[in-house]
Amino acid sequence: MTRIGRGLLACFLLVAAIGIGSTASNRAAAQPVPDRDAPIAADAADAAGARDSTGWEPRLNLGIGVLVQAQKGSASIPTATGSTTLKDSADSLISPHFGLGLDLLTPLELPIPTRPRLVMTSSVQFPISRSLISNRVGLQFNSSESEFSENCPAQVGGANASTCNIRLRSQTSIDYLWTAGIAIDFTLPFDEEQFHFAQGFEYIGMAVQAEGEFQRRSTAPLGNPRTESEFLTAKGDLELFHGISLIETFSVDAYEQGPMMFGFFLQGRLSWFSTDRDPSVSEQTDRGRFNFVSSLNDPEPIQYQIMGGVSVRFDPRLW
Repeated sequence: MTRIGRGLLACFLLVAAIGIGSTASNRAAAQPVPDRDAPIAADAADAAGARDSTGWEPRLNLGIGVLVQAQKGSASIPTATGSTTLKDSADSLISPHFGLGLDLLTPLELPIPTRPRLVMTSSVQFPISRSLISNRVGLQFNSSESEFSENCPAQVGGANASTCNIRLRSQTSIDYLWTAGIAIDFTLPFDEEQFHFAQGFEYIGMAVQAEGEFQRRSTAPLGNPRTESEFLTAKGDLELFHGISLIETFSVDAYEQGPMMFGFFLQGRLSWFSTDRDPSVSEQTDRGRFNFVSSLNDPEPIQYQIMGGVSVRFDPRLW
């Protein structure tokens, strides 16, 4: 996890601890003061009955987290006699991201101590980092090497070329992700029953864009110093990939005001993608076709996420 991700997680845990510590006092403060002039207990009994039963309750989640995904890449570039494939080092795909979720808690609840309750879940997430490098290549050829004639022009401005440098990048950008699924919410039977643990499965979709960059600089001998540069960038179309996720969420109800319940959550997600995730982009030039590929299946087709944030649950029966 990057320094940014660790910092965000630490901030969330600190805020969550403050919220948990103030839960009891907030709940006490939120209780209405009895009105001696109010009609005898009919309305109070209705409110108590609504609190003790379950209904349809929408919940809005807003969070920030970090996404981690292994990746590797390669590039095929034209040469004097055909093409060659270049690949070297890569960076893991690590990006902070924002998330917005909408859940629907259903009335389906089992009458046992943890009160398992069916929840319908959905979310959309927007990664922040872009153009993360899946393939980084830096080469230098001298005219005395056999690879020189394959990868470099023989002449620069009418003089015989002596060296050339090649810089190449394959890159990946995740534009957004979306999910939908079901989960079971368990109420932990201690304190004031404001702690919850949920586990579920979701469909996950991901929109990915491949990018490529190629630069070559050729130099003539020092006695006749001349240079020639070639630069190319390519950006592919959005490609969609699909999979399934296992999610686990720990949450706490921190403050209640009328029909609104405010809280904090921390969620982990493990996603496996069923389709081959090899986004690519090609670019045709006078020299031939350049092809850049970023593989998100190597070494494994698994993506990890952790997110923390705040939630607001609405119970229309208490409106």
